[in-house]
Amino acid sequence: MTIQWNKSTCPFCGLGCGLMVGVEQGRVTEVRGMKGHPANDGDLCALPANYPPIFTAEDRLRQPMIRREGNLVPVTWEEAITHVAGGFRQIIEKHGPGAIAFYGGAINLTEEYYLMNKLMKAAIGTNNMECSTRLCMASTAVGFISTMGADAPPTCYADVEEADLILIAGQNMAVSTPVMFRRIRAAKKRGAKIIVIDPRRTETAEIADIHIQIRPGTDVALNNALAHVLFKEGFFNEESVEHHASGLSDLKELIEDYPPSQVAEITGCSEEQIIETARTVGRAKAMLVFWLQGYNHSTQAVFKSNTLHNLWLLTGNFSRPGTGPISVTGEANAMGNRWVGALSHLLPGMRLVANSQHRQEVADFWGIPVENIQPVPGRSVTDIIKGLHSGDVRGLWITTTNPAASLPHTSWVRDGLAKAELLVVQDIFHPTETTLLADVVLAAAQWCEKTGTFISAERRIELVEKIIEPPGEAKPDYEIIWSVARAMGFEKEFPYTSPEEVFEEWKKITSGRICDMNGVTYDRLRGKIGPQLPCPDADHPGTPRLFTDLRFPRADGRAALLDRDYYEPAEMPDAEYPFVLITGRLAWQFNTRTRTGRVPRLNKAAPDGYVGIHPEDASRLGISEGDETEIVSRRGSLRVPARLTDRVIAGTLFIPWHYGSTLGVGEGRLANSVTNPACDMHSKQPEYKFSAVRVRGKG
Repeated sequence: MTIQWNKSTCPFCGLGCGLMVGVEQGRVTEVRGMKGHPANDGDLCALPANYPPIFTAEDRLRQPMIRREGNLVPVTWEEAITHVAGGFRQIIEKHGPGAIAFYGGAINLTEEYYLMNKLMKAAIGTNNMECSTRLCMASTAVGFISTMGADAPPTCYADVEEADLILIAGQNMAVSTPVMFRRIRAAKKRGAKIIVIDPRRTETAEIADIHIQIRPGTDVALNNALAHVLFKEGFFNEESVEHHASGLSDLKELIEDYPPSQVAEITGCSEEQIIETARTVGRAKAMLVFWLQGYNHSTQAVFKSNTLHNLWLLTGNFSRPGTGPISVTGEANAMGNRWVGALSHLLPGMRLVANSQHRQEVADFWGIPVENIQPVPGRSVTDIIKGLHSGDVRGLWITTTNPAASLPHTSWVRDGLAKAELLVVQDIFHPTETTLLADVVLAAAQWCEKTGTFISAERRIELVEKIIEPPGEAKPDYEIIWSVARAMGFEKEFPYTSPEEVFEEWKKITSGRICDMNGVTYDRLRGKIGPQLPCPDADHPGTPRLFTDLRFPRADGRAALLDRDYYEPAEMPDAEYPFVLITGRLAWQFNTRTRTGRVPRLNKAAPDGYVGIHPEDASRLGISEGDETEIVSRRGSLRVPARLTDRVIAGTLFIPWHYGSTLGVGEGRLANSVTNPACDMHSKQPEYKFSAVRVRGKG
């Protein structure tokens, strides 16, 4: 048989790599990088390259299940839909719409999030709708909005080849986005300088011209010190800066308190290195700035973004080739679900529930009374769990994500999930840590088994088409959502028969906005590389870069320089818990391994978790390489083998967070057993990257 090749888009990180998917006799047999695609030009990382076994792995869900007498038993779709719809209706009638909540993963298609948004915020009348973007990109979004006026990455990947300085803060790109890292490594060979700011000496830091190995959580102080040097040494023109940015006088006053000598004591790096880094930034003709979870997973996450943005605003490094901020999202459609409104404070088309004009626009579009849309943001995912504990939330619907392993303080999360009157989990595999707690498990189709759109981190919209049938009776998420909605009595609001109908409706509400996609159709995307948004009409080629007229979507047309003070993380080390724990990713696994943990080659490459500990700390504690080591926080404990490494600073630990309790490594490996649920007050994103812990060796 001849392999049939089909264009698709990567279902892992938000880089949006173009893929060619080979199908033979109705089965996916091979995945290759797509030559000529602007994200990867044929390159590929280990995750999509090893995807085919996921389609035929054991534990694929083939039909829905309902818990009866303590056990999940197979049922028909009619029984499952009726049970879910009836259960949610009963909860609403007894406790009100606010007793219902939804939480999904960022691999959901944009069309699916549009449907769920409409169901929750228009039909049911609650804003308790969240997705895993809250854990991944929420602080980046708030940082963009507060600095630029819109959650809209203004740059494009082609800027990597135009930059003469690439600054990477809190991101191990060699692991998290290896395809982009290889482009950056090539840029270095052509002469671009690389600055890496990271508490660990990562694979990315190894190619840096300057690696600032700061103490965890001190990024705001460092950024303020860099701005201090830029000002003191005359690296920016005040008149020019004030033309395109407000807040300069307040920022100048603040950074007086952050001289390099003082910040060196806070960050642990030298005064000379701070000055050298600032001078390198100041002399750059085209600086491109990357960051990810090392910034986002923090109680000061938004301030980290704001102070990083100050640097490119001060030096004029924006709105031209090779310059500006570029945030590659951690999951495939994290950009798309932000723009479609899949967080509790958002509405479709980059709108806010707290904005009365935005509520009216959406209500008019949906043909509902504006009073149906609640004016107060709903619960964040952490607050949803709090609501389960208090009884204020009674019903929870989860799709394509695994919060019983991915949320911090997992024992508290699992206790909350267990208290739900109705816990519905929609996924492609069982068991996961979350499906094991479910009252209803709905069998979903996955990537290549359904059709819809993703939006990448450079605002590029792509069509992911159905090319094979899902197994058994599994259904696309969008079909499950509209079936439940109709069964709840919302037949008129959910008349759809295809995802294309959903897309054609959804795109109309983006008219005139940065996310405008009215020039996009499925036919335009089918088999082709999609345009970058905005793309307002059929003849529009797409928009590689935003704000090239030097005007930002704020009231005065300027961006905002923001004076942000440094403060310590929520939980500092002490005599009882003297170590700082950092969690992060490996190149061979993804999130909680519900997919990658079922691929033999990936498991062979990274079969188990570990704790990276500095040799000095290990010697003092009597820990040797490979020793089973207990990590304890105020919330729980785990046991992992020790890996002695000088990649971490003494007094800090590193644990990859992928390993849970359902795929062979055991309950004791779950990193989020000990992580801190404290959140950034502005974005409500948890502080995964800083937890106070103690360490005990095998003795």
